[in-house]
Amino acid sequence: MEISNKEVVRYLGYCGAEADERTVSHIAELIDLFTAKAVPQSVCGIWDCQIASSAVTLGGMTVRSQNLAQHLEGCCRAALLAATLGAEADTLIRRYSVQDMEKALVSQAVCAAMIEAYCDTIEAEIARKPELNGLYPTARFSPGYGDFDIAHQKDILSMLNSRRIGLTLTDGYMLIPSKSVTAVIGFSPEKKCVAERHIAGKCERCADTQCKFRKEV
Repeated sequence: MEISNKEVVRYLGYCGAEADERTVSHIAELIDLFTAKAVPQSVCGIWDCQIASSAVTLGGMTVRSQNLAQHLEGCCRAALLAATLGAEADTLIRRYSVQDMEKALVSQAVCAAMIEAYCDTIEAEIARKPELNGLYPTARFSPGYGDFDIAHQKDILSMLNSRRIGLTLTDGYMLIPSKSVTAVIGFSPEKKCVAERHIAGKCERCADTQCKFRKEV
């Protein structure tokens, strides 16, 4: 798993500008630290899926979401993924929040890039599973994107028994540890274009038209 310096800079909000020398030094230092200390883990499962105009049924979960239904259009199977960088990543971020706010901000960006890179790696492994032979993946689509209710985090964690990797949920449906992701990946007999960044798919369905990340995609 390779963490892209460019992605870290993007998460820091530089919007295409070059990071200063001090920030670049912090990024290199913290990529090394989190690579050494964080322990990424994941769980996944694959189910048949049925798609209606505004609903998706996957295993025992039914999601009322037009955006998710559109995203999975043409898919006959779907994978659920839950991934985390683990508790140590949160511990390091909290430590820097007390000791060095500049490094705390860079740490947040490093972890954001790291969890995305890790999910890319796991997604590629899922796509190679024999039961998905001949099918093509969509991009990841997570609770909270568009009208895909974030409350479905609970369903996904339950279906995947995510406690075995130490991943739980607050009453407000926030993941613990915080540097974690849940997502749905569709698999279709027809190849779809997934060359664009995953965030592009997210941005198309997000109501925040002023977000600085949207302007980059």
